[in-house]
Amino acid sequence: MNVAEGGKPSIAIVDDEPDLQKLYKLAIASNGYRIAYVASDGTEALEKQRVVAGKPDIIIMDHRMPTKNGVETTKEILFTYPKTRIIFVSADEAVEKDAMMAGASRFLKKPISLRDLLKNIDEEARSVIAT
Repeated sequence: MNVAEGGKPSIAIVDDEPDLQKLYKLAIASNGYRIAYVASDGTEALEKQRVVAGKPDIIIMDHRMPTKNGVETTKEILFTYPKTRIIFVSADEAVEKDAMMAGASRFLKKPISLRDLLKNIDEEARSVIAT
């Protein structure tokens, strides 16, 4: 994977809400993680995943987005990059089973506190570093 210098994995944010993108980005970066990319929908995420030089180790993935939902995007990313950890975040608990079957590492129900998000990122980061 692409664990950055200093031992922290890189993270991508895939969410169609600009305010959440900014909030996640600020919280993640202020905790020492490198942001690989930010995407507003599944199609954009797949394109950025393909072209970005430093592939993310962990992706924060929303479900309901324009053009391609989080479950489909998760499947497509993991098909090509199977070691990527995906933290699936959705207000719709009914999608949890689909997200986990698609290969997500974790499912977090919105609304989620930044503390809980960062705790889950830190736990996934330890798994990335250990592999």
